[in-house]
This record gives sequence, structure tokens and C-alpha cells, in this order.
Amino acid sequence: MVQFGPANIVLNNSGDDFPRMIPALTPTVVPTTIVREVLTESNYDNWSTCVKWYLVGQDLWEVCQTRDNNPDEARDPEAFSVWQKKNAMALHAIHISCSGEMLSQIREETSASYVWDFLQKRAKPTFCFDSKVSGIEERSPAASASTGKVDFSQYQGLIKALNRGRWYDIESFFNTNPGTVSSKISPKGETALHIAARAGHVKVVEELVKKLSPVDLKQKENNGGHTPLSLAAMNGFKEIAQCMIEKNTELTSILDKDGSLPVVRACNRGRKEVTRLLYNYTPPKELGPKKGEGKNGATLLGYCIATKFLDIALHILEKHPSLAVTFNKDGVSPLYILGQKPSLFKSGSQLWFWQRWIYSYRASDWIQINVVDDIAQGRDDRNNTKKGKCGSTKVSHPKKDVLYGGKDEVETSWRIQYLEEPLQKLKEESAPKARFTSCWILEIDNCAPSSLPGCQARNVEFVTEMIKSIPELAWSRDINGRNIFFIAIFYRQEKIFNLLHGLTDAQKMEVISPLDRFRNSMLHLVAMLAPSEQLDGISGAALQMQRELQWFKEVESIVPPLFKDLINSDGKKASEVFSQQHADLVKEGEKWMKEIATSSSFVAALIVTIMFAVAFTIPGGNNDKGAPIFLDDPLFMVFIISDSISLFSATTSVLMFLGILTSVYAENKFLTRLPTKLIIGLSALFISIAAMMIAFCAALAVLLKESSTKVVMIPIILLACVPVILFALLQFPLLVNIFISTLWARHLR
Repeated sequence: MVQFGPANIVLNNSGDDFPRMIPALTPTVVPTTIVREVLTESNYDNWSTCVKWYLVGQDLWEVCQTRDNNPDEARDPEAFSVWQKKNAMALHAIHISCSGEMLSQIREETSASYVWDFLQKRAKPTFCFDSKVSGIEERSPAASASTGKVDFSQYQGLIKALNRGRWYDIESFFNTNPGTVSSKISPKGETALHIAARAGHVKVVEELVKKLSPVDLKQKENNGGHTPLSLAAMNGFKEIAQCMIEKNTELTSILDKDGSLPVVRACNRGRKEVTRLLYNYTPPKELGPKKGEGKNGATLLGYCIATKFLDIALHILEKHPSLAVTFNKDGVSPLYILGQKPSLFKSGSQLWFWQRWIYSYRASDWIQINVVDDIAQGRDDRNNTKKGKCGSTKVSHPKKDVLYGGKDEVETSWRIQYLEEPLQKLKEESAPKARFTSCWILEIDNCAPSSLPGCQARNVEFVTEMIKSIPELAWSRDINGRNIFFIAIFYRQEKIFNLLHGLTDAQKMEVISPLDRFRNSMLHLVAMLAPSEQLDGISGAALQMQRELQWFKEVESIVPPLFKDLINSDGKKASEVFSQQHADLVKEGEKWMKEIATSSSFVAALIVTIMFAVAFTIPGGNNDKGAPIFLDDPLFMVFIISDSISLFSATTSVLMFLGILTSVYAENKFLTRLPTKLIIGLSALFISIAAMMIAFCAALAVLLKESSTKVVMIPIILLACVPVILFALLQFPLLVNIFISTLWARHLR
């Protein structure tokens, strides 16, 4: 099971059922050590043996056998309670040992004995088929004229040879039974080509294709309605797919039982090379908006975005821009999926400095548009946008060059810039549909505030681009009555929130004045504790509390004064909501600050003691008059000054840490007072350690002036740098974080 992030995309790699792409996920069920592999249609014997002895060992097997003799709750409630508990335990053991396909058929059942019997019949059926239904009575030598039944047992040897790739045995069988080359030889309705394609034996497939006609390659198996090409595509066998396409190019247009094309199946499984191959051979009309309402095209586009096959996604958008806002088979538009992928944009990518330089170079040929102006004026003048020489490099290539050219390995986070031209074309050609999709993205009728994907997923570029294209989004509200800025505050997205400062006073008031369905103002929302994924990126509970206060104070400064006393549906003011939801964070912040102050003050006090003693035990001693012998030596003055700086800095550090330990830890103290004390304390401690090491090196330099002893000076100085470097590596990042966090509120403006 591969998952694309929270509230993202699910790509199911198990079984043949078509995977679902949904905007909300549930946890993946992972089998325990009860069985070696989960139950499928082909391993019931081994599975049932393992589960049975596990149930016997846990004293649960009885509930799987007594289907009609369960205790009556009214007559014997104690016995019924025992049975109910054992039944639940047995059901749980069976559930976690089943594949997703099997579990979906039994999850509603409440009786362990019924489930056990059902699985035995479901996973171990008697393979006899009516000849009129199967349609293979003329091909199977085992067909009985009197009964009309088909026996597949005679093909067991052939199936084993196909799975193992033994062409000699396969050819011998077909020489003996020449009419069975294209026959269905398994209860699933698979032909020899289906089995060989699934197993991935290229030579076997090539030989079988030579023996089959183009029409034979179109046969579908019973379970998912897959052709051999579809099976090869899902498993990523490019050479096999190429072989079959060369025999019959119409295979790329054949739909399976769920109405999906082979190229969609391949992309869903993340088979990059096979997807490119099939896309190159799939007729464009099959992926266009007029074919099946564009379901296959939109689904393929969404999968390409999710799997980062952006060269294909770009080409699809260039050919069919309207697919960006077309709902796919699961009711999700590619535009929504793009919003859920912040890693495709610069703000969501962790790039090295040289990668950021390349990104900026590739984007520098585009004139930036003031997003705030677009919101304020309700317009989008893309005619002022200048497209540079790299703006549509890939789009201008023929289809095959796009997919097989030498530039397909460009970093995906850079290539997303190429999407601007087809998205502009989309806006021009499909503005009404785009506006309808914008309403769906906000899910005004049936969703929570997290539904605008860019706000929750920190996809700043996506949100700003959407607002530029559809300015109405800035005022649209979801089912909870929250607009885009409410959502940005809820998920602490400062870059999106900053767009608010560019509006006029009247427009700003229109955005911030509404209340949601729970009578929460914008101030109530910011008073709620931030999502854990936002706080996890901030080191230390005290800094997390500081960041929450900064958000609260900033929003408080822009809302009308009356909103501070506004009561929501729970009868609470925003300040009361803040205090209630941040009570635990205040305690954790106090503990964090005191731990740092305690450990750091111990080091600072030790330095004070040492440097005070060193001041009266100067190197070289004093002369008869009490003056230092090396008083005229410049290095001696360096020693005295460094010692003094170290002593005074360490004393300052001790006092600051003592102030932290004795401070009152009220909420508002975390905003500037406590962090400022911590900054001064850590800075002074760092200076004192550095000055102490300088004093040490200067004292040695004064004493070791002889030429014979100078050779040891450099190693000693290098070793003296080690404590300073270690402290810098361990504590300096914390100091920098505190300093940046204290000044962070400026970034909200």
C-alpha cells in the first residue's frame, strides 16, 4: 500500500480491483504474525491451517464451530458475555489475516463461525462452469457433451510451466492440444497469454504472440476484465507490452471491467516506462474530454501528478486543458490533487542553494503578478505575463520527443513551472467549468475547512495561482462558513495570510468580519491550538508557545475591537479559548525553559569560578614591586582582556538564567520576555567560552616564547578551539532559532 500524504491519494497495489483515489484516507491494515501471508483466492489451505491452530491455541476455535448453539443473552448473560468476547477476538484474528479483497466481503458480518464457513466456500470453490456461460466448449478437450461442464484440472501442468517460463513444456502441450493456445485454461478465465504476461516471461510471451491472431490478444479474464496487455502494464513489463502492441495496436484502447485503459493502470502502479510507452500508443481521443466524459484522461492526469510523471501530465494539459478541472473516476479533479502536492512547488521543496539558484533562473523569465492586486480588483491580466525561452520547451516538442527526450529527468519541482501556459489556456477555454470546480474545491456543500488543498498542504503557489485565476475564492466560504483566510489561520499559513494585508480596508473588513457556523470569529480560530504537524517544526515547547502568541497578537491587531469580547456558540471569548487550549503547552514550555537554564547556569558558574581565580594567578608571576612580569607583552594584555570578558559574560549568563528560573510563567511572558532572557543568557555563555579559550591560548603564548617550544603552539590552539566548536554545534542552532522566532512576528506583516 502506497499512500500520498494525509488526505491525499491511495494507490492500492494488491489485487486487481481498481485502486481508489480519495481525498481522505484510513489506516492501512498490516497482517500480524498469525499467518505468513494474508488470505487470497489461491492460498486458503495454508492460511486456514495457520489460523485454525492459532485459534485453538487461544481457546477461540469453538466459537468458529458452534454456529447454531450460541448462548442466549436473556437466559445466560454471563455465558453470552464470554462467547461475545471470544467471538470478537476470533473475528479480529480472521480480519487481520485477510487481504483487502477478502476483508471487504466479510467486514459487516458479526459471527466468527459464519465468516469461517463463508471464507471456506469463497476461497475454495469447486471449479465447474457451465459451457454456455464460459463459451469455451469448442476449445476445451475436457468439455463433456452430456453435462456441459468444463474441467480445468488438465491444465495444471501447463499453468505451472507458464508461471515458471518453461517454453519447451509449454510448446509440447500445445503441439499435443493445438486448439488450446487461445483457450481459457483457468477458473479465472485466463488464457495462456494472460498467465505468461502476469508472470513476466518475455520469451514465452513473444512465442505465444506469434501463435495468436490479433483478435486473440483482446481476450479478457473474468475477475477484472483485463487483457494480457493490461496485466503486463500493471506489473511494469515494458518489453511484453511492446511485443503485444506491435501485434495489435488496438489493445491500448480496450477498457477493463472498471472502464480503465491500460495506460491508466500502469500509471496507477507507478510504472513510469510502461506508462510512457502506452501513452505514446494510446489514441488521443481515448484520453480526451469527449470520451467517457473525460474520466480516463482526468484519472491519468491525476495519477501523473501524484506519481510525479510531470512530462506526461504537461503534455496531457497542453492537449486537453479542460481535463485539469474534470472529475476522475473517484470524483476528484487533477487540480485538487495538484493542490495536495506541495513538494512539486518551491515552497514545499527542500532545495540546496544551487538548486534554488537554478529554480530562480528558470522562473526569472516570467514577470511576477501582484496577487494582492488580483484579489482587490477581481481581475487577472495574464496578457502582461512574459513567457521566456524556457517557458514551454517541452510542450513544443512532438509527443514522442516529450516522452523519450533527453530532458525528462529534470527535477520535478522545477518542471512544475511549465504548467502555467496550459493552465492559462484552461482559464481562457473553460472559465465556467473552472469556477464550478473552485466551488467543489471549497466543497461548500459538504466538507470541513481543510478542503482547500493548498491551505492545508502549505501549497502557497497553488493557492495564489488559484486566487489569480478565480478571485472569488478569496470570499467563498465552505460549509463551516470559513473563507480562505480563516483556513490559512487555522493551519498557520503565514504566506497565504499575508495576502490579507494587501487589501483595502473595506475589502479586509469584508473578509475578516464573518463568523463561522459555530459563531467563531477569526480570533477564535487563531486561539485554537495549531495542528501538531505545524508545531512539530518548531524546536522547544516555549518557542511553540511563543509562535502561538505571535499569531494570536497579530490577528488580534487586525480584527475589530469588539471581536475580543465576542462569545462563540460554546459561550467562550477568544482569550478564554486560547488559555484553555494552550494550558498544557504553557506547562511544557516552563519545563523546557527551566531545564535549559539549569544546565546552562551550571556551566556559566563554573566559568566564573575559573576565570576569577585565573585573574590572580597570572602567567609568569609578579616582580618584586608586585607588577606582572609580562606586563609589556601584547599577548599578556590579550590574556587580561579575554579573562575579563569571559568573567563578565559568564556572570551575566548566570544572572539571566537565574532570572529564568525565578520568573513567573504566565502566557504573555512567552512572547518576548522569557525568550529575550534566554537569548542574552546563551549569547553571554557562548562569548564567555570563546573568551576563556582565547585567554588560555594567550597565556600559553606568553610562557612558550622560546623557539624550541613554539612548535607545540599550533596543535594546542587547534585543540582549544574544540570546546568552542562543540558548543556552537550543540547550542548555537538553538540560539539562532530563538532569535529568529522572537523576530518572526514581523513576517506576518
